[in-house]
Amino acid sequence: MLPISVDPDSKPGEYVLKSLFVNFTTQAERKIRIIMAEPLEKPLTKSLQRGEDPQFDQVISSMSSLSEYCLPSILRTLFDWYKRQNGIEDESHEYRPRTSTKSKSDEQQRDYLMERRDLAIDFIFSLVLIEVLKQIPLHPVIDSLVHDVINLAFKHFKYKEGYLGPNTGNMHIVADLYAEVIGVLAQAK
Repeated sequence: MLPISVDPDSKPGEYVLKSLFVNFTTQAERKIRIIMAEPLEKPLTKSLQRGEDPQFDQVISSMSSLSEYCLPSILRTLFDWYKRQNGIEDESHEYRPRTSTKSKSDEQQRDYLMERRDLAIDFIFSLVLIEVLKQIPLHPVIDSLVHDVINLAFKHFKYKEGYLGPNTGNMHIVADLYAEVIGVLAQAK
């Protein structure tokens, strides 16, 4: 990982936001590395649930507090982070299991691990969205950002017919978190 630096000559608000986001990305990458080292059978909630890591919870809480003043900027930055993590540059990305029935054992194991990584990214992203979107009544957002959140959430609700991999439970957990995101959005909007 390359060191991330924040320009100390930037405006105070920008400096705070950038510093907080650097802290968030560092914490998120650390959590993803931990998830990748765990057995596939271990549910993501064991490592990523709220209250499990006080330092990460504090970063998310700080992002929520800061979003009172710059919610659209935080949402755009979060979406940029999410797209970079998933290697998505276009809007047509559709969430789907990576495995096929023709995979060899090693390839299939690698696919399951990459799928687990994607689910961990979605888990972290949805946790932050849940906290940040609570600030919509205080700082309204552009409708296009709200639609992006809704579209992403509904992509995770699609039924995965015939999929019975080790990440099935984690897929349901992530879908539940995105349902919570939609609930927060409905209450706030």
